[in-house]
Parts: sequence; structure tokens; C-alpha cells
Amino acid sequence: MNFDHAYNFFMIPNGPTPLELLKHLPRIQKDPVGYLAWSANNYGDLVKYRAGTVDAFLVNHPDSARLILRDHHNQYNKDTIQYNALARVTGKGLLTNSGEHWLKQRRIIQPAFARQRLAVIEPYAIQACQSAIRRWMALPKENRVIDVDREMMYLSLEVLGLGLFGSDLGDQLKPLVEAVLVGLDYIMSGARNPLRLPTFFPTQRNRRFLNALKTLDEAVEGMLNRRKQLGLGDDLLSILIRAQEEQGKETLPDRQIRDEVVTLLIAGHETVATALTWSWYLLSQNPEQRQQLFSEVDSVLNGNAPGLDILQELTYTFNVFQEALRLYPPAWLITRKALQPDDLSGYTIPADALVIISPYTMHRHPDFWQLPERFDPNRFSAERFNHQHKFAYIPFGGGPALCIGKNFALIEAQIVLASLSQVFQFDLAKQEPVQMDALVTLRPRGGLHMRLTER
Repeated sequence: MNFDHAYNFFMIPNGPTPLELLKHLPRIQKDPVGYLAWSANNYGDLVKYRAGTVDAFLVNHPDSARLILRDHHNQYNKDTIQYNALARVTGKGLLTNSGEHWLKQRRIIQPAFARQRLAVIEPYAIQACQSAIRRWMALPKENRVIDVDREMMYLSLEVLGLGLFGSDLGDQLKPLVEAVLVGLDYIMSGARNPLRLPTFFPTQRNRRFLNALKTLDEAVEGMLNRRKQLGLGDDLLSILIRAQEEQGKETLPDRQIRDEVVTLLIAGHETVATALTWSWYLLSQNPEQRQQLFSEVDSVLNGNAPGLDILQELTYTFNVFQEALRLYPPAWLITRKALQPDDLSGYTIPADALVIISPYTMHRHPDFWQLPERFDPNRFSAERFNHQHKFAYIPFGGGPALCIGKNFALIEAQIVLASLSQVFQFDLAKQEPVQMDALVTLRPRGGLHMRLTER
């Protein structure tokens, strides 16, 4: 017997009956991530849901997650409600695709994220931070309150535009952020209200959604035209344009380029922005850890910008972000459809079953995380984290479909945390509970208004 799987070798999954699931529906719609956590706590590491003719399974053990995402990844695809809904905005980009088509896309895009290209992030991330600092300094000192959620989106989108697309988005930042949020809101409203009128009905929500898609499409078209006029470089747009020139439009049509760019516009900025927002929140709630971050930033940087050559010395800063990703993983839901029966820990998952992995619940598994609700960046120190199960921590997914922008995001976040912490202390504007909104990403409900104090 494989002892990694002995924990439930003869397990028959528990779960709510169809009638109980129906009773839970209001809770599922209101707080889906909370319901998944409740399910794992009450039913164990493999939870079975029966909804109509569909079998769905919540998988909450890293051994099983490793099988689905890595070892048996070719036995699953992304033909699920989650990814099909996302495709309404992103199209068939890298995030929503699977199989051979996905593999071809991944190979085309991979050079844009090669290690030697990551150096381009440094000046753009520092520039974006300096721009944000100037903007915030212009606010009245006695009432310097910002929506950190929105501000981190502006900042990360600026870094993404310059770093991946070679475009200074400038005045497009706010309209693009708004278009992304409208698109993602439309996805979630559809998931929660399957009887919603089709897009061609001229409702206010449908019109806003179509206008948001138009904004995204026009932004991509503008970036492509500018890149062609300025000449090709080694950024993502140049790589896609070259690939189309070499392979022809039949292999890489204009629509596919659009889908890849929109996918990275959304996945590449909203996720890192949201994780940064939660980082500032967690630091505000944990003064001792915040002071430790300040001490490291002050002693290592001594007032200088955090260049790539010194990031390796900002270990606590890095660990703060990793711990924020653990507690509030932006991509809180990973779904797959089983293409054939598969054995998970001695239980056969049937073909066509929906498999659900929630990094939010996995990151709180008491067998793998000591005091899982506590904010403790030191749990990511090398001596502690090296002993951790690699699939107990999956904020970027895992296996071949591991997020292509993982290193880009980690470097950007470390620079942003260090740069802004040199200048400001972030505190909640109002001392009231901050609630999660489990949208496409895990975000603070109603934004996150924080007061900035100069250090």
C-alpha cells in the first residue's frame, strides 16, 4: 500500500444528500468558500455532492490534489462551469483551455516569462510604486484614505502593461480596471443566477458587460498596433505577433492573440493586486509582524529602491506575501472534469464527475498547517517550509498548468511591499469586520479603505 494514501484507502466519501444540498443552496450562493470550508470540516478530505445527474467531489488532501493536477493531469480537462464562464470574457486563452491546444499555447507564451526576462519587472514595478506614492502624497494629509483594493489594481495593471506588453497604459488604467471588474461581476452573477436573460437582451447589466468587452478588445487592438509600429522586442505581444507571422493566421488567428492578451490582462493583474490588498490588511491586524517587516525593509534598503539584486535579502517581506497567499488565495477555486474513471485514495471517481479543489480550504488543513488561521509569515522560512507537502500550498495551482506568471507575480509583489512600506503605514479607515467576497477571485467586500500614515 502507498502510505501517502493510507489515510483513507477504504474511504467512501461522505457528503450532504441532494435534499440537504438544496437546503444549503442560499448559503452556497452567499458564501461559497465558507461552505466549502464547512464541508471539509464536517465530511472530511473527500466530499461527495450529488446535484441532479452530476457527481461533484471536493478534494481536500494534497495527495489527491497532486494526482489531479500533476500525476493524472491528462485524465482531466477544464470543461467546467467555472472555466466556461470565464471564457465569456477571456475566450480560449491559456487559463481556460486544456489538452493539446493548451500545450501549444503554453509553448508559444513561455518565453515571455523566461527567467532572463524577469529583470524587466524591477524598473516598471518601482516606477508604478513611485507613481502611486506621488498620487497618495497629493491627498490631504489629515484625510489620506484610499481604497487599497482599487489602488493595487491600478498599480499592478501598470506593471503588467509595461512589463508584458511594452505599453504605458496611462489614461487607460481606470477604464481597463473597470472593464475587468464589470466582466468578472457578470460571470459571477451568471453563476449565481442561471436563469439570467441571455446577453443579446438589452438589459442594463448586459449592456455594461458588452461595453466592457468592447473596452478590453479595443485596448488589445491598440497595444498590438503600437507594438507593430514601434517594432518587435522580446515582450509577450512581440512573441505572439512573431508566432503568427511564422505559423500563419490559421494556426494563431487574431482572435487567439486577443484571448491570450485579455487572459493575461485579467489573470496577471487582478490576482496579484488582490493578494497585495490582503497583505496590507493582514499587516494592519498584526502590528508585531508589521514592525518586523518595517525593520527588515529599513535595514536592508536604507532608503534605496528594492532592486532585483537585493530582493533575496528581503526574506521576511517575501514570506509576508506568501502567507497572505495562503490565508487569502485569490484563485480560491480550481475545478476539473474527469475524462475517465480515476482512483483517488481508493475511491473511484466516475467519468464526467466535477472535481473541486479549493486552495482556501487546503491552506487551512489542520494536518498540514499548525494554527492555520494565524498570520505567521515565519512558517515560510526555509527551515520550516522545506518540510511542507508541496501540494498543501497551491496558490498558483500545480503540475503542468502551474500559473505561468508565478515568478513575475512574486517579484512584483515583493518590490511593491518593500517600496510602499518604506513610505507608508496602512491601517483600516474604520475598525469594522472585513468580509470576503468569493468572486472570480477572493476579494474584500466593498473594497478595502485604509488610512495612510507617513512613516
